Amino acid sequence: MSKTTDPIALREWIVIGAITDVPQGVPYRTRLLGQEIVCLRHGDAFQVHEVDGDLTSQRQVQVRTRYGHVWVCLSDEARPMIEVAEFVDPRRRMITWGGVYVRTSPQRLVENFLDMGHFPFVHTGILGAEPVTEIRDYKVEVRAEDAEVWATECMFYQPRASMAADAGRDTAYIYRTSGPFVAVLYKTAEEEGAVDNIGMLVQPLDEEHCRVFGYTLLLEEDTSDTEALHFQQTVFLQDRLILEQQTPRRIPLYEKNEIPARADAASVGYRRWLRAVGMQFGVLPQQVKEGSLQ
Repeated sequence: MSKTTDPIALREWIVIGAITDVPQGVPYRTRLLGQEIVCLRHGDAFQVHEVDGDLTSQRQVQVRTRYGHVWVCLSDEARPMIEVAEFVDPRRRMITWGGVYVRTSPQRLVENFLDMGHFPFVHTGILGAEPVTEIRDYKVEVRAEDAEVWATECMFYQPRASMAADAGRDTAYIYRTSGPFVAVLYKTAEEEGAVDNIGMLVQPLDEEHCRVFGYTLLLEEDTSDTEALHFQQTVFLQDRLILEQQTPRRIPLYEKNEIPARADAASVGYRRWLRAVGMQFGVLPQQVKEGSLQ
């Protein structure tokens, strides 16, 4: 699949891997928005080039290292990168997790991240459990000069909200999506009055195939890095089983193709934002005829 021409997608800063994924002096080849790219690392300096099939360089593109990951923008006019204040908190430990391949669109991944309704059925005994399936009302709004969608006052009962949890509890969530490919969760921490910060960073290989990277910024000290990593990977791999069964892979923006429920307020807000900015990559912007969704 050739590189997209969607200006909304091209202006995004997108993660292509954790910094530790990119070896010194060895070409790190991957794909982004349908375009083959190669990243070269020399010490703490990174260069990224668009390439053709035989690795012939076409042009150099913008690259940054931030939040433990390598970010790339294929446009000369990049949109501002998300600011995550918790990364400067010296009390927090960062655990990176990801590089997981998923056969779906990036927007399907972000929407699933925003969805609390599946917790009791997909993450049974961890993030939810029957019969506690009701989604309580919460607020959704657009912030940051129309660049981010926030869902606040979210609350859900969870049998095991984290590896350190020793009992079920109501867990407060705040969801933040920055652009089409980045989602951040602020979640009740074990430390009273504090929140953990969890990010999902999606690398769209093309419109229907992705790799997913992420991080967790923990405050509590009782959970090891390995335990925290295992917890996040367990949850995400449960999600992947569901995501890869969804059709169509690209997310429909015409609401009559997939009718949302009241509990899907965050998803509805995200889809409306995608439609409002004119997103074309990874979406079905128009009504799809019945029987043509496979």
